Amino acid sequence: MELTLRQEEIVSFIAPRHFASVAEISEHIYTSGATVRRELSALERMGIVKSVYGGVVLCEYSNESVPIYLRDNENSAEKERIAREASTLVHDGATVILDSSSTVRRICKHIKTRKSLTVITNNLRVCGELKDCDVRVICTGGTLVPKRECFVGHFAEEFMRRVNADLLFFSAQGLSENGDITDSSEEEIALRRVMLERSKTSVFLCDPSKVGKDYPFTLCSVGEIDKIIN
Repeated sequence: MELTLRQEEIVSFIAPRHFASVAEISEHIYTSGATVRRELSALERMGIVKSVYGGVVLCEYSNESVPIYLRDNENSAEKERIAREASTLVHDGATVILDSSSTVRRICKHIKTRKSLTVITNNLRVCGELKDCDVRVICTGGTLVPKRECFVGHFAEEFMRRVNADLLFFSAQGLSENGDITDSSEEEIALRRVMLERSKTSVFLCDPSKVGKDYPFTLCSVGEIDKIIN
């Protein structure tokens, strides 16, 4: 299997980062996005890279999570619409869990004026979004994942087991064709399972890009949650 010089350059760019977006590759090798996509398609057929949410990874890193800054910019308009609709479910006096997903974080701007609201989260950005308003914010703590700007692990799960919440808003990387909600992060899936257990009502935020995608770890089926906003 021989690679062209351009393909070698692309692989060399991705390798130390494990993940790259089409825009990043295009800027690095001074080539159009359309050309980069053609080269990536060829590399994927050769089993060298794998398309994931927001870009590509080398196949050996295909189970790793996508950085938050890339997920945040994908399907922005759809995420805003979904977050706005989700926020209408939040009433004064509620205790709400917000997970680490980029779509869920967008709810923050719409709930800042709620009265006596408590937000529990493992999302570092949620803490920042709500720090200057009257919402009571409680962070799970735990092990920080810098690339995802979230907390996971045993301590986060143990904290969450002591929570009683009215609402959980969560997302994940994929909704498979058979109705499984899936993700590439085993640790985030484990924490979300506890979140589901400790919430009276669970709401899955699912922008269209997630539909038909299947990742290594399954959280639950759509039949196990209360509401989907898509």
